[in-house]
Amino acid sequence: VPKEQSRPNSHLSLLCAAVCWYRMNMSPYDNLVCQTPPFRMWLGIVEYLFCNQDMLEESIETALEDRYTQAEDLVFYTAVTGWGQCIELGSFEGYQERFEKTAEFLRPKLAEGKDLSTMILKKLTNKQQQSA
Repeated sequence: VPKEQSRPNSHLSLLCAAVCWYRMNMSPYDNLVCQTPPFRMWLGIVEYLFCNQDMLEESIETALEDRYTQAEDLVFYTAVTGWGQCIELGSFEGYQERFEKTAEFLRPKLAEGKDLSTMILKKLTNKQQQSA
């Protein structure tokens, strides 16, 4: 999406991941899950956000000032809190129920998501090949 057509974004999920790694005193590079291509791409996006000072400042400003983004972030926060409570309470049944309902919700969207992911990876690969 061209910058003039894009909406501001707080990138809350990316910021949360980095804060979690910091608070747990862990490096995501030392975790085996980091070896999967989707996670490596996601980790690269987190890195990009923190290495791009303008984007990081825009994210923080958006989180503090943009009412639309705050509403979206609240939905994210509520979902994360629910998952966290299942884990904190040791409720495998609650975790399983949330997982199954989430899987049911996402099931019809998987094909579209796969196609979109493939398109994004092709664009990134083409940009990388052009700059080499």
